[in-house]
This record gives sequence, C-alpha cells and structure tokens, in this order.
Amino acid sequence: MTARSFGRKSLAGAAPAPSRIALVAGQPRSFEPIHRAKRTDEEIEARRAAFVAEERARAGPKAEEAPQEASEEALRAFKAELAPTDRSLKIAYASWFLTGLAGGHRFYLRRPITGGIQATLFFGCWGAALLEYYWAFAGLALSCLWMVADGFLVERMHRNSGRQ
Repeated sequence: MTARSFGRKSLAGAAPAPSRIALVAGQPRSFEPIHRAKRTDEEIEARRAAFVAEERARAGPKAEEAPQEASEEALRAFKAELAPTDRSLKIAYASWFLTGLAGGHRFYLRRPITGGIQATLFFGCWGAALLEYYWAFAGLALSCLWMVADGFLVERMHRNSGRQ
C-alpha cells in the first residue's frame, strides 16, 4: 500500500483521485519533520525577523514606560496612606472575644458607627428578649453571626485603623 492507494478499497492499481495527487505530489509541506527540512541559518533568521516585525506591527506602537512609572507612583502613594497604627492586634482580639457581641472591638479599632449599630442591636434585642418578645432572639442570633464574621475581619480592621 502506498500513499497513492491508501484508503481506496479494492482499487489497488487504479488511479487516485485528482485531489489526492495534489496532496502527495510536489514540494514538502510545512508540517514536514524538522530533520528533513533543508533550511540554512540565514533563512531561519530571516523568517524569524519577518515574524517579529509582523507581530510588532500588529501590536501597534510600542508602549512607553510611563504607565509603569505611574503605577509605581500610585503604589508609593497608597503605601504612604497606610500609616502605622497605634492599636494593638492582641488587644483588638481580646476585646473581640470579651465584648464582641456589643461591638467593643469596633470602637477600639476606630469604627464607632458600626460599633454603635452592633451595640444597639445586641442590647436592644437582649432587652426585648428579657421582656419576652421572642422575635428578639433572631436579633441575638444575628449579633452572634456578626461577631463570628468579625473574628475573621479583626486583622483587616486593625491594618486600616491607622488611616486618617
């Protein structure tokens, strides 16, 4: 079986289709194995240079270095904005553990508005539960969930507590 008769049933000696002749005859194609290709180093370098020139033309004008400098300047400004805090992370975690339901850690980490909301929710629902309003237990459950979520956020709040 040869390339000319491959895929032809019971036509061992018959002439191949004209489209097959075009496929198997002629110059080696681009998917020829590299060890059979007879190219010189100059030809390879010329093809490489043409490819690089084509890619550069397709990409458009070369970008200036200014965007990189601008991003570095923005990073420096952002780092300067993050002032070191005078608050202790250990004390923040201790206040979260001891007064977390009432939002004491939020007051310590300079977040008085959300600390006040958390304290109002907790003490309001606690008072309502003492007066036998059973729907207030949902608010207490919400306070507990908020405290647990804050346990994961204390470190981030600590980092941001130095900002003015």
